[in-house]
Amino acid sequence: MSKQKLWWENIPAQIGGDLNSINIGTIGGDARNVNIAAGQNIQQTIQDILGAPTPNDKKTIEKQVADLNAALAKLHGQVDANTAKMAEFQIKLLGGELTKTDEKETPSATTITSVGDWLMDNVPQIAEAVIGLFATPAVGKVVGKAGEVAIKWVRQRFGGASAPA
Repeated sequence: MSKQKLWWENIPAQIGGDLNSINIGTIGGDARNVNIAAGQNIQQTIQDILGAPTPNDKKTIEKQVADLNAALAKLHGQVDANTAKMAEFQIKLLGGELTKTDEKETPSATTITSVGDWLMDNVPQIAEAVIGLFATPAVGKVVGKAGEVAIKWVRQRFGGASAPA
C-alpha cells in the first residue's frame, strides 16, 4: 500500500514572502487565466494544489473538529481534568479559526499555530486526530489563507507525519 501524499508535501519550498508575481497562462489545451498577485503571502499555490474553496469546506472542517473533540472525550479519566478542560477550550478556539472559510475572513496564523502546538504538546494522545484535522484539504485551504507562517508551521510540525487512514 502506498503512502498518501499530504497537501503540504505538494507545496514548493518558497511560496510566500515579499514578492510581486505574474503568472501568464498558456493558450491551448491546458490554458489558464492570467494570474497577477502582488504583496505578501501569495495564496495562489495553495489553490492550485487543493482547489478553490467550496461551500462544503466549512462542514468538512466542523466534522473534523468534532472528531477531534470525540478523540479527547475518549480520554476521560486518563487525562488530568484541568488539561482536558483546557484542551476543550483550545479545540473550540482552533475550530473558530479553521472555519473561517469565507473569502472575507482571515484566520489567525498565531492562533492556529499556538493552539496546534498546545494540543500536540499537552495531549499527545490525540495527536493522530490533530494530524487528521490538519491533513484535511479543506483545512489546508484555511491554513493557506492564514499565510506563510501557518504553512511553515504545518510543514515543520507535521512534515514527517503519515497520512491518516
